[in-house]
Amino acid sequence: MLADRRFEARNAFPCMNELFDDPLADLLRESDSLLRGLLGNAMVGMYLGQDGRFVYVNPWLANLFGYTQRELCSGMGPLDLTAADSRERVGEEIERRTRGEVPSSHYGFKALHRDGGTFEVEVFGVATRLGGRPAVIGLLHDISAREGATRALANQLRLTEKLIETIPGPLFYKDERGVYLGCNRAFEAYLGREREHIVGKSVYEVAPRELADLYQAADAALFRSPGTQTYEAVVENAQGERRDVVFYKATFDKADGSLGGLLGVILDITERKKLERKVWEQAHHDPLTGLPNMRWLRERLAAAVESAGRRGDKGLALLFIDLDRFKEVNDTLGHAAGDRLLVDAASRLRGALRAEDLVGRQGGDEFLVLVHDVEVPEQAEGVAAKVVEVLSQSFVLEGQEVRLSASAGIAMYPQDGQDVETLLRYADMAMYAAKGAGRAGYRRFSKEMQEQVARRHALGEALRRALEHGQFALHFQPIVDLRTGRVDKAEALLRWAHPELGAVGPAEFLPIAAEVGVLDAIGEWIMAEALEAIRRCAAVRPDRPVQVAINVAPRQIAGGACAAYLEALRGAGLAPELLAVEVTEETLQDANASVIEGLRALRSAGIAIDLDDFGIGHSAFSHLRDRLVSNIKIDSSLVSGLSSDPGGQVIVDALIAMAHTLGLKVTAEGVETEGQRRVLAHGACDFGQGSLLAEPMPLSDLLEFIASH
Repeated sequence: MLADRRFEARNAFPCMNELFDDPLADLLRESDSLLRGLLGNAMVGMYLGQDGRFVYVNPWLANLFGYTQRELCSGMGPLDLTAADSRERVGEEIERRTRGEVPSSHYGFKALHRDGGTFEVEVFGVATRLGGRPAVIGLLHDISAREGATRALANQLRLTEKLIETIPGPLFYKDERGVYLGCNRAFEAYLGREREHIVGKSVYEVAPRELADLYQAADAALFRSPGTQTYEAVVENAQGERRDVVFYKATFDKADGSLGGLLGVILDITERKKLERKVWEQAHHDPLTGLPNMRWLRERLAAAVESAGRRGDKGLALLFIDLDRFKEVNDTLGHAAGDRLLVDAASRLRGALRAEDLVGRQGGDEFLVLVHDVEVPEQAEGVAAKVVEVLSQSFVLEGQEVRLSASAGIAMYPQDGQDVETLLRYADMAMYAAKGAGRAGYRRFSKEMQEQVARRHALGEALRRALEHGQFALHFQPIVDLRTGRVDKAEALLRWAHPELGAVGPAEFLPIAAEVGVLDAIGEWIMAEALEAIRRCAAVRPDRPVQVAINVAPRQIAGGACAAYLEALRGAGLAPELLAVEVTEETLQDANASVIEGLRALRSAGIAIDLDDFGIGHSAFSHLRDRLVSNIKIDSSLVSGLSSDPGGQVIVDALIAMAHTLGLKVTAEGVETEGQRRVLAHGACDFGQGSLLAEPMPLSDLLEFIASH
């Protein structure tokens, strides 16, 4: 029985020996179970076809197409399971094997499922004979997933290739040896080289050696530590032009996980670098003179201090230089001439210094000089003397010979200070000491100056609490009508009695108050006290109230004090003419538009504007003519010599006559003798103020003084 089945199997598949070789045929003769197992393969489809029809299909193939074995072997053939667009090819392959043109074939086609769907299959077919006639036996495998993956990969590759080519920036990729595998068109254009002269080359074949060494070292570092890498470098194209760039690179792996190479993108930053250099120059240099500005000076000074501190053998000197009377040049010749003078001064300073020393512009007409390797203070003094000398030589501006002088202050490292801010502060202080000593010279910082700094600091701290602790007081100095002897005005004078420092004068503490930010608060307090004094004086003499004058600084006016004064007067219900504001000639000369506008608002409201210290500065005659000022106060220095100096009397008489011609009242300050009073009265001076007439006094004493005069 078994032998019969073996005989039938051999006759049913006479070409099995051709498909499976003799060892398999021997096994087939041994056991029909092997044949059944093969035909019942659950991993691949098997079929036997003859005359265009299936003679046998295994269950896996039938199930793949949605049929039963019986349905497929009941008159259906391979073309019934083939999509329309593949039938011609499948038919040709079957015919070729059937006709004996080829013993076997391997091809793929689009299969047709029972439900009408299509999918990809692959066939391995062998020509055989069945019943003495040609037949085909084959294996069929579903490759839909594989084909889908292949198409997806191909699409991805095409997309990647398109993406690489359309990226506007230069892009390249290398293998793990650093050899170029490819690049995009932008990379070709950037290097000025065609792709065939790049791909397969190393960096040494496309770049100068010094640049190639840098690229190779960067690649090697990235390969040692795979990931990403960013750095700035230079790229030279085939024409020899160099550009600043940033490299952005990342490694990639092969399918087995080993290092595959790197991908790089180049960003051109040449214009950015140019702009950065330009911005740096602008940020670190004075645009007028081209000298280092204060920002760079601080950086250089800090570096010099650190270096000198490490060496410890030689010191530094910082010179703070100010041009004396530079403002006069601006006022008389104009700002353009002043700018040319500053440029010339900067050139002279460069020429007066060693190459290793540094000169820069602090701002305005101030310069700084950093002297290196100072062994003794006299060395710094020699530099300062030379600087003062070259700046004292005449300048030619607008065809005119102009002579200035310079004052210089010296601070030494490490003797005077060991940090940048201290050296700057002490050099500045020494410069002002040189100015105070008569200008056109230099001064070294001293302990006495340091004590002054300490006092200023102590005063600044104390000023912050002085108002709160009630340490300020207003005294009032009566201003007497020289014709009648009556008191029509009084000047409010600020007094500060510190519990430890004692009495501190306004000339000393008011500038400090401005620095520490309490001047406005003090001004508000003075205004409130002045209004109270006006009210109480009016109560004592209601028929002719006393006008109270307060001193105002330009920064207070620019900060909105004038509007505050008007509001305070309205709130107190007092007439504006009972308040006067005293300003100096310097205030009107240097005032900006906001100061003048504020004073005009006060004058328009009826508040008197008194011009203090008149006759000792550059008189603001334009503001006398335009009626901004209502009263001038002749400075005490002109009044002091009236009784003994006929020339001084002529000047004072001329000032009084001029003021009266302009419709202004005149007050003489510093009246200390009867002789001065008589000369002033004879010259028709309107008012007098000084110790002869009355000392400054508290409000209570002023009220009594008014009642008795």
